[in-house]
Amino acid sequence: MSDRFWDEPPEDEPKDKTEGVRIIGAEEAAEAMGRGDVAQRRGEGEVRFGDRPATPPEDQRPAIRFPLPADEADSLTSRPRPAPPAMPHWADPPTGEVPRALVDPDDEPAGQADDLDAWSGFAAAPRWRDAAADWEDADFGVGSLGRGVTPSSTAGTAEADEELFASFAPEVPVEAPPRRRQAAPPQPRRRVTGGTGGGRDLPAAVITGIGLAAVALLLFAIGNPAPMILVTGLLLFCAAELFGSLQRGGYQPATLLGLVATGGLALAAYWRGEPGVTLVLALSLIFTLLWYLVGVTRSNPLMNAGVTVLGIGMIGLLGSYAALILRVPNGIGLLIGVIVAVVANDVGAYVTGQQFGHSQLAPTISPGKTIEGTIGGAVASVVLSWLVLVVALGLTPWDTGSAIALGLVVAVAAPLGDLCESMLKRDLGVKDMGSVLPGHGGLYDRFDALLFALPAAFYLFRLLNLT
Repeated sequence: MSDRFWDEPPEDEPKDKTEGVRIIGAEEAAEAMGRGDVAQRRGEGEVRFGDRPATPPEDQRPAIRFPLPADEADSLTSRPRPAPPAMPHWADPPTGEVPRALVDPDDEPAGQADDLDAWSGFAAAPRWRDAAADWEDADFGVGSLGRGVTPSSTAGTAEADEELFASFAPEVPVEAPPRRRQAAPPQPRRRVTGGTGGGRDLPAAVITGIGLAAVALLLFAIGNPAPMILVTGLLLFCAAELFGSLQRGGYQPATLLGLVATGGLALAAYWRGEPGVTLVLALSLIFTLLWYLVGVTRSNPLMNAGVTVLGIGMIGLLGSYAALILRVPNGIGLLIGVIVAVVANDVGAYVTGQQFGHSQLAPTISPGKTIEGTIGGAVASVVLSWLVLVVALGLTPWDTGSAIALGLVVAVAAPLGDLCESMLKRDLGVKDMGSVLPGHGGLYDRFDALLFALPAAFYLFRLLNLT
């Protein structure tokens, strides 16, 4: 086995003497210098590559060289200066043209362009500096590269070296600390029930419900137009609660216009019937758009006009069907029947959901409503409508078939109205639209199901020839 490395050539093969680096001693270096193998270093007075001539040619002068003699300075100031380019006004559209900022050589004095070409050949080339004294030449300056650093302020001291190094150091941008996002406030957790929520104050709710029923029966006993006054007042309160919640949610609805339109729809329905509702509804839409057109409110007209029309439709339009029912013969009895069916649905859903509810009906919209509570409310609507309207009161024109049909229609329409109002409240981030009714919340919170049941019941009455 040979002791040579794998990359070494065989011993019988001649080695290439031009490759590699060999360290020689002082005696061998002196011998090489004696033979003339090493070029001697040039003296201080000898010309090196890249040096400029001591005196420039007399028949040529540079284009610009400072300081100039007095006679040349006068001739320089007399040179024609280029006129500034004509710029368009900042409000004008872009032209796509680029102004010419260089002077045309034809406009320069004779011989000046030739002088510039001649002196460009004497441009400084890179200097080879291999001794400490070479760096002390006056033509080595870093003031144009650094930030105001000159050779006189940097040569020969450690502080100057640090200053020079710092002048070329890149600037590290200081980033602002990231802003912490504020956590969203926790949403109130509601107990799963079949009614409007497990947090309802039941005694206060019962007392409030009995008081409302007593006032309604008193006005119904007086007869028209007393019930119409009650209907109009309730609709205005509901509209005020809805528009107030929209304002607290960041919207800017035309509240005054919405209240006028809501009251106008109820009165027009009672005096002129369905043609009056159509007229007021069309005027409401037109004046809502004009409200934002003339600048009464200017922010986000599309969104704010939309929520204004939504409020007029949900309260004013749906509520106007109560006035349409009061216009027909036996209208008070029919309206009492709708109210009884809706109340029965609400109470039945609440009680059944509290006792047996465990399957949520719409967890993302209203976690408090259950499928068991909805079924219990439907059964209560049908049974209690027949017991109260036919058996207990014997109101005209109710009979068994019409009472059962009303209970079935209300069992579908009332939960939908309650869910739609819960959807709006969840989007606005509020639990109740108002607080005027102890144990119930706002008026709109109690009559949301009735607003959906009124148009369904009205067209049922037409179908059964009860109007």
